[in-house]
Amino acid sequence: MSKSLVPISEGKSVSATHVDVNQSGASAGRDLVAGNKTSIYETHNHFEGRRTQIEGWLEKLAIEMKENERVQEMVDSLQYFHEKHSVDGIDGLEAKLDHAGRSDQLSKALKRKEHFSKLLDKYSHFGSAQQIFALLLSKIDTSFDEEILPYVDQVTSAEIDQMVKAKLIEPVITEIGAAPFLVDYNHAAGMVYWLAEQCFIRWHK
Repeated sequence: MSKSLVPISEGKSVSATHVDVNQSGASAGRDLVAGNKTSIYETHNHFEGRRTQIEGWLEKLAIEMKENERVQEMVDSLQYFHEKHSVDGIDGLEAKLDHAGRSDQLSKALKRKEHFSKLLDKYSHFGSAQQIFALLLSKIDTSFDEEILPYVDQVTSAEIDQMVKAKLIEPVITEIGAAPFLVDYNHAAGMVYWLAEQCFIRWHK
């Protein structure tokens, strides 16, 4: 998990008439000062130590996999997406594609959804993997609602597909980076279809 950056306040100057510090013979790998000083070295290390949530969970996941540290329960953030979110009675991936005139995409959509489902099942017994999947799914869910759903009845299906690729699929590939498990374009697209099955994503208003 990412560390918060704690501000380092600027120290007050200290008069040599009040403090007598003998630093002869002292050595260190960083600045030696009498009194307080804002260290550029220290500030730089604070920035270097900052990581995204995904990076933190990926690091922890590598340890859990190495030590075979498994969990029995599902974290709340992932359980949230396992509970279907029906809003209009058009439930499930097939019904949503059919309603939006996308029935020709059903075969590939089902295959990609299954591709992601297998990845989810394989690694969800690691707590950190659950957190990673929950973060990626929440990113897709939120981005779809904010950046794509408002346009589903204004542009063509092909244009929506391009938006999905640019705003949902490619950001997931970039975010996951070099994970202990492979997430390819089919997995990322499968997340979109998996969320549609769970009624979080639809191609109609």
